Amino acid sequence: MLHLPTFPPHMKQAADKQKGQNWFIELLIFFLVYLVSSTAMTFILVVGAVITALGDSSILQQFAIGDIQQAETLMNTLMESDPIMLLMLYANAAIIFLTILFCITIQKRTAASMGFVRRKAGLHYLAGAGAGLLLFSASVLINILTGSMTVSGISPDFSPALFLLFLVGFGIQGMAEEVLCRGYFMVSVGRRYPVAVAVFLNSIVFSLLHIMNPGISFLAVVNILLVGIVLSLYFLRTGNIWGVGALHSVWNFVQGNVFGMEVSGMGLSCSLLTSSTDPARSFWNGGAFGPEGGFSVTIVMVIAILLLLFWKKQRKEEPVTQNLQHMEAR
Repeated sequence: MLHLPTFPPHMKQAADKQKGQNWFIELLIFFLVYLVSSTAMTFILVVGAVITALGDSSILQQFAIGDIQQAETLMNTLMESDPIMLLMLYANAAIIFLTILFCITIQKRTAASMGFVRRKAGLHYLAGAGAGLLLFSASVLINILTGSMTVSGISPDFSPALFLLFLVGFGIQGMAEEVLCRGYFMVSVGRRYPVAVAVFLNSIVFSLLHIMNPGISFLAVVNILLVGIVLSLYFLRTGNIWGVGALHSVWNFVQGNVFGMEVSGMGLSCSLLTSSTDPARSFWNGGAFGPEGGFSVTIVMVIAILLLLFWKKQRKEEPVTQNLQHMEAR
């Protein structure tokens, strides 16, 4: 039997603090919040890139002799280096901070309404991490069985230190997108509209945020929409941000730093395993965009959506006033 999840009481309280706007107005406000927070993130990235470039004598030397073309080439290489990739991931903390600040100060919402619930937070995070590992491993298995992907073994260039830094970095990046799209936007839309509308609208927006990524394709856009639906349903089923943040983070981390595949078009140099994909089977493996552009992820996401919709376990909902007192007490 179909079980469409609903917003738990501590998220429903967002509507009591401030009534929801028309969906189009909500959309405009979202993109304004995204513009401000992403600008802050870009500022951090630019400052870090400038500092790194100033410390690179080869780049400065090319500028000094007037070879601008070679200097630009070196700068492009720098922007794809591990330090800059890590800086980009860690800079997502600006999105988390500014989105929470907007919800609390402008929308007058509580942190609990965004899913920041302390009760069993650690267990929820571990469960979400396990779900992310399981889902991505399933897509890898499909790719291997279809002959579209080969895993060769441990990478000879593997760096444990970089591996751990990327683990933390993706932990921040995945949580940032969940705070923005699920904790803020989906709950905001849900203040006025049915949960199905909130799930679908935020998933469309989530997909559109990736539209400029390298190697994007129609199937990639569809898959990211499906990923957004899975994350939204998981968020509603668990009633907190921790699990879905971990699921998102581990999915990306395992994709790039365990199996060495492109993460939404972004290539990473540090991976535990060495793997290769068959260009002739890009329908399955996603080609330049990575697995999220392939049919293997489509299969996994459809199955995950069906499991989440037909999941019989229901969260015991406390009365609204009692639940709020419980959240505030914690």
